[in-house]
Amino acid sequence: MNRTRFQKALFAFAAGALLAAGQALATATVGEPAPNFSLKALDGKTYSLADFKGKTVVLEWINPNCPFSARQANDGVMTGVVKKHPEVVWLAINSTNPSHQDHLSNEEHLAWNKKHGVAYPVLLDGSGSVGHLYEAKSTPHMFIIDKQGKVAYNGAIDDDPRGSKAVAARVNYVDGGLVAELAGKSPDPATTRSYGCSIKY
Repeated sequence: MNRTRFQKALFAFAAGALLAAGQALATATVGEPAPNFSLKALDGKTYSLADFKGKTVVLEWINPNCPFSARQANDGVMTGVVKKHPEVVWLAINSTNPSHQDHLSNEEHLAWNKKHGVAYPVLLDGSGSVGHLYEAKSTPHMFIIDKQGKVAYNGAIDDDPRGSKAVAARVNYVDGGLVAELAGKSPDPATTRSYGCSIKY
């Protein structure tokens, strides 16, 4: 059994053990509490979702070697929304398995971040445990967690999977969701289908 299959089997076993013990495995369901996690970032610090209680948090699944992540970075989509919403905590998560060819060293990832103006933390989830917890499917896959710690949005960054529209012509679901949150409303839509490269667990 290769490493990837072993990790998936281990996660499935752990999930089964929790269910057998009568404990439901938390997942990222809109309207429900967001599963807590702790991960070390490229900057060497450990970040826990619980640290940001009372704040709106955006989670972005990222992989610099994915053409979809690269396109969004080249277009300045994520960094643009970050600048527009300084009140929001933005965390990127890279769940690429270290054994996969798409995996970057920390130095390579930091260089890519600098080139594209990514100043927010990039958390490393090489085991894929947090990605599986959130059922993240693609890079990018986006989540908004509201000030009450509940998942408010789950899905794509925008309505342009083919990259055929100018940035200004795209409907940015995350930006719209954050504007709604700031106004005390719920994101609409609250769920969309994420698009991008499949996460290399």
